[in-house]
Amino acid sequence: MTLREFLVLLLVCFIWGMHFVVMKVTISNTSPPLFYAATRMTIVAILLLPFLRIHRGQMKYVIGAGLGFGALNYAFMFPALQFVTASAAAVMIELYVPFSIILSVMFLGETVGAKRISGIVVAFVGAVIIATAKPDEAAGPYFLFGIGLMVCGAFSEAMGAFFVKKVKGVKPMELLAWCAVMGVVVLWPLTLAIESNQIDAISPDNRLNFGMALLYSSLLVSLVAHGSYYWLLQRLPLSIVAGTGLMTTLIAVAASTIILRETMSVPFIIGGVMILFGVTLILLRTKRKGVAAITPETIT
Repeated sequence: MTLREFLVLLLVCFIWGMHFVVMKVTISNTSPPLFYAATRMTIVAILLLPFLRIHRGQMKYVIGAGLGFGALNYAFMFPALQFVTASAAAVMIELYVPFSIILSVMFLGETVGAKRISGIVVAFVGAVIIATAKPDEAAGPYFLFGIGLMVCGAFSEAMGAFFVKKVKGVKPMELLAWCAVMGVVVLWPLTLAIESNQIDAISPDNRLNFGMALLYSSLLVSLVAHGSYYWLLQRLPLSIVAGTGLMTTLIAVAASTIILRETMSVPFIIGGVMILFGVTLILLRTKRKGVAAITPETIT
């Protein structure tokens, strides 16, 4: 890896990691979560409209991937950030990895050995420790409910990965465009049905903050970071690039602690370390077996 490639990789992880802070601040102070998610995916869909293609024989898998990566994950994750800390959200979304392995075993016929099974067990035990820990003041009284939503978000991304593995002959940007379209189709009805006061997000007091958050989410995260990620995938071994998910989580936790002043309780640290260790064990074993791991960042 050259210095240039390392700096690009670090930039990608920094943009993704800081996104948890941006989302938490925006959802807590500026915008209803589903309205924020729907508006973001609308911007991405418009920007990626030139990449939208119909792929005959593949659309059921493309739509399934779009539901998992562009709609349901945000439908669960964005509201969850009302109830959990940004650091907890960043750690819990890593459960995507063991969920994806479980789905691969159940529906794709993949086999897992003792090491990957151990990684899955360790990760889920870590999640239970975080979920049952007493939350700090930043989390609020509905912390456990928020953790449940994050688990559903992680499962949605794993479901998206399952369908991505079935897709053939569709370029990444074309798939990303369909993810954005599915986000628009699902998230707008949800925000109109269950949220209120969406107009407050574009009031004079909130307009600047909301606009900056949307620019960060749609341009920096969806275009700059993902475009750079695809550039790295073309130049570096997958075993190196796949580690961006773990680095992103570490940056998100550090940023949440420094910027948002979130406290790290002992149970959270123990549970978080267990989740990251379990995910690392799964990824290391997966790479040795030569299986291509799809990370959430690859698509969304």
